[in-house]
Amino acid sequence: MRQLTAREAALLRSETATNLGHSSIYTVVDPTDAPFFNFDTLADTVEARLDHFPGLRWRLREVPLRLDRPWWEDDDQFDINYHLRHIGVPSSGHGSHGSKEAALLARLHERPLTRTRPLWELYLIDRPDGTAGIFVKVHHIIVDGVTGLDLVAPLTGEEVGDGDDGTGADDAGVGLAPHRPADLQWRAARPATDQQLLTKAAWSQLRSPLRWGRLGVSLVRNVPVIGPQILPSLAAQWAAPTSDLELDPGELSAPRLSFNRALGPSRRVAMATLPVSDIRKVRQQNEVRFNDVVLAVVGGALRKWLERRGELPDDEVVALAPILVNSVDQPLGTALVGLATHQISPIARLMEVHQSMNGILETVEAHPVDTIRHLYRASPAVAAMASRLLARTSSSSRFNPPFNLVVVSVPGSHGHVEILGAPVMHRFALPSLIDGSGLSVCVMSRADTVDVVAIVDRDLVPDIQSLVDGFSIELDALISG
Repeated sequence: MRQLTAREAALLRSETATNLGHSSIYTVVDPTDAPFFNFDTLADTVEARLDHFPGLRWRLREVPLRLDRPWWEDDDQFDINYHLRHIGVPSSGHGSHGSKEAALLARLHERPLTRTRPLWELYLIDRPDGTAGIFVKVHHIIVDGVTGLDLVAPLTGEEVGDGDDGTGADDAGVGLAPHRPADLQWRAARPATDQQLLTKAAWSQLRSPLRWGRLGVSLVRNVPVIGPQILPSLAAQWAAPTSDLELDPGELSAPRLSFNRALGPSRRVAMATLPVSDIRKVRQQNEVRFNDVVLAVVGGALRKWLERRGELPDDEVVALAPILVNSVDQPLGTALVGLATHQISPIARLMEVHQSMNGILETVEAHPVDTIRHLYRASPAVAAMASRLLARTSSSSRFNPPFNLVVVSVPGSHGHVEILGAPVMHRFALPSLIDGSGLSVCVMSRADTVDVVAIVDRDLVPDIQSLVDGFSIELDALISG
C-alpha cells in the first residue's frame, strides 16, 4: 500500500460532480496496412504492459471517517475487461460523422471515473471511414498533466523513430510485450483492514501536530448538523498555506463572458486540424514563437465568435496558459495571457501577444509561478470545502473571473509513430474544465499537423464548432498579412 501525498489528496478532494479530475487523449490511427491491429491484440498488449504501470492496478481506499489521507491498494478484484471497451461511431441517422464522433467523445470524457476501481479507461473506437480511434481517460493523481497525455504511447507499445538519432531509422515497431509465464502472473497484495488503517492514521497524526487539527475537522465533518456550521471557521485557523499566495494579474483584467459561470455536468467537444507548415510560415515571417501564433489564432477566432454572439468585450479576453519554467523544483507554471481580442488586425494581434509573452518569459525564470505549488500545500479538507462552497453558492457566477478560458499547447512527437503497426494520424487532448471557465482549448503539434480540441460546458456554449472552424480562417488571415 502507498498513501496519497498531500498534493494527490488535494486533487482528489477538490473533485466534484462538475469539476472532474481526469484528462483524456484521443489518438486516431489508420489500420489499413496493419493486420495485427484489432481489439484482442490491443487488449493483450495493454495487459502485458501493466507491470510497467503499477498504478493502473491500484484502487483508492479511504480511511474510516476520513481521519487521514486515502491510500492506494492493489485491486484484488482487478478485471482488465472493465477498463477496456470496444465501441463504434454511429454511421447512420442525422448529422455528420464528425459531429457524432465529437458527441461520443464528449460523453466519454464527461463521465466520472469510478472510485472503487483503478482510475483509468481505454476505448477502441471504430470510425465510419475505416480508421480507428484509441480513447484513453486517466485521473490526474495517477499521472500528471503532460505526462498523462503520453500514457497511450508506452501502454499500447507505441514507439517513435524520429530520424534524429543518426541511425536513419524512420520505422516504428509494433512493440508487443510477451506474456509472462503463469507462475509470474500478478497477484494482488492482501487488502488492509479498517483497524490497520486507523492504526496508521493514529501514528500519522501523532507525528505531526498540525494534522491534529485536520483530525478534528474530519471528526466534526462527520457530526450531523453541527459539522457544516463550524467547519469553515475551524479550518481557517489551522489550514492556511504555509506562505502567502498572491495572484498578481498585472494590468490584465478579465471581462465577464457568458461561459464564465459555474459548470454543469455535460460537455461539448469540437476538433480541427491545422497544417504545421502554415504556423511555421507565420512564425518565420513575423519572427515570433510557435506558441505566439497559436495564441493569436485562438484570439482571432474568439473575437469573431464573440462578435457573432453579440458579446465582444471592450477589454481583451484573458487566457490561463501553462508554460514551461526553467526550474528544477517546478518545471510547469501558469501565466495569464491577454489574447488581444480588441485588435482588429490579425498581425497587430499577433505582435501584441508576442510582446506579452516576452514580458512573461523575461521574469518567469527568476520568479517561477508558485500558484500550483501553494494550492497543493493547502489542506485536502480546505480544497474540498472551497470546491463545495463554490458549487453550492454559485459564487463563480457573480464575481469577475481572473481568466476567461484555458489554452494549453503541447508539443508532440515529430517522428513516425505507429501503434500496433497502424500509423498515427491525429492526436487530440481533452483537458478538464475549471469551474468559472466553461471553455478550454488544447493544441497538440505533430510532425505535419496541429490537432486542436475545444471543450466546453454543454449548457453554457451551444455553438462550439463555429469557434473551432474559425481557427483555420484566422491562420489564413495571418499568412496573407
